[in-house]
Amino acid sequence: MKPRTMLLVGSVLVAIVVATIGFHALRTEAAPGGNHCSRGTKPCTAKQVGQPCDANNPNLICSAQTNGSYCCLAYAP
Repeated sequence: MKPRTMLLVGSVLVAIVVATIGFHALRTEAAPGGNHCSRGTKPCTAKQVGQPCDANNPNLICSAQTNGSYCCLAYAP
């Protein structure tokens, strides 16, 4: 491979890596209350913290998470 072609390929690979890292950083820095809850767990709002998420299931309580999200979690009475 010619040096110029190798430089071009290297530049493209670096650009792809930088874009991937940037996309991941943006995705993990989403606003609080976003969809950072576990799969199958319903997100809720800060105003709902401590309150039931579902009137039909009072054991699902909105809870603040350490990552800044708010998720409906099951609590046993």
